[in-house]
Amino acid sequence: MNTLQRCLASTAAICLLGCLFGCSNGTTNISAPVLPPTTLPTPPATSSPTATAKPKFVYTGNQGKSLSGYAVNLSTGSLTSLSGFPVALGLNPTIVTHDPQNRFLIVADNSAFLLHVFAIDATTGALSEISPSPYVTKIQPGKVTTDPSGTHVYLYRAGQNVAFPSESGNQVFAYNLSSTGVLTDVVGAPFFTSSTVVNQCTGITTDSTGKFLYLQDLFNLYTFSIDGNSGALILIQTVPSGYGGGIALDPAGSYLYAAGSNSILTYEINPTSGTLKLAKSSPTAKQAGAYTIAVSPTGNSAYTIEDNNYLVSYSITDGTFVPVGTIHPDIYGQQIAVDPSGSFVYVPQGCSNCPSGVYNVVHEFSIGSTGALTPLPDATVAAGITPLGITVTSQ
Repeated sequence: MNTLQRCLASTAAICLLGCLFGCSNGTTNISAPVLPPTTLPTPPATSSPTATAKPKFVYTGNQGKSLSGYAVNLSTGSLTSLSGFPVALGLNPTIVTHDPQNRFLIVADNSAFLLHVFAIDATTGALSEISPSPYVTKIQPGKVTTDPSGTHVYLYRAGQNVAFPSESGNQVFAYNLSSTGVLTDVVGAPFFTSSTVVNQCTGITTDSTGKFLYLQDLFNLYTFSIDGNSGALILIQTVPSGYGGGIALDPAGSYLYAAGSNSILTYEINPTSGTLKLAKSSPTAKQAGAYTIAVSPTGNSAYTIEDNNYLVSYSITDGTFVPVGTIHPDIYGQQIAVDPSGSFVYVPQGCSNCPSGVYNVVHEFSIGSTGALTPLPDATVAAGITPLGITVTSQ
């Protein structure tokens, strides 16, 4: 029987995530006892900036060789499968993002070593692959992101490939993204981290100004400057950070947050140089630490998966994290998406034959005034086989 195996070390260590197939349908099965949720003291609601964007479509990358697509109900947050989805794609198309202008869905397949670019139909959400996509990544792709202008795509890739003996190491490959969705190589790419061993990327993002790119692997944080004209990168800082579980930026641009073993680290961002300085460390709610982190568009709340399968909500005040509301068990997510209105959270159930008996679904939650989560009335929506990556477009 195939099982999900994860190891989250309590000290700086490598996180091994193995998601194997064990289910061949898209239904939800509940056959095992479910752990009771844990409720934490709830602080009073705090004022926050208003998020004006609204969600439109949700896409997941599924380990079962497919993509799922959904429309978002603006009132309730419930997801409804788009016509024609799931759609078959590749071998393991689990790494997904979209450009800030909501024109293109970008999908990396880390088994086929391919990068796909699709046009998103603004009315139906249907996807059309844009020739000459897919692009061969040569070595294994990891995380992918775009810059705020939607003119460049940055793909982490690592390892070796006998078919391309000159390509190896831990690197960010940069592409120009045209207005029609065609990728071309940025001059000088790839751009290397300072790691000397093959390493897994746990997070990649660009700041809101488009001047800096931040990358996290299992041991370090890296700061790259971005050339405003060419999109080329220059590595300007390496910060040892212990076990890396994911990164997220404060929407105001003041902090970078790094999830890890037993704590969430808050780094101040120098507004001129973009370099990072450790400012605070907040303990995680679960002792085994956190992997993956998502921050609301208001910057006042954040969400993590901890101790393998607990979804934890935090309020954030000046870079300090405090757990709030209910800790939800049996959420085996590897990625969390907060919708652009800051009203809803979606988590793909990233396992097959989960101990809870619930798999091949996306969990749906509403966000309360304190940042605490409440499951939507329908709680889950059916997905393709073993959904892992997720992205939410806006209106």
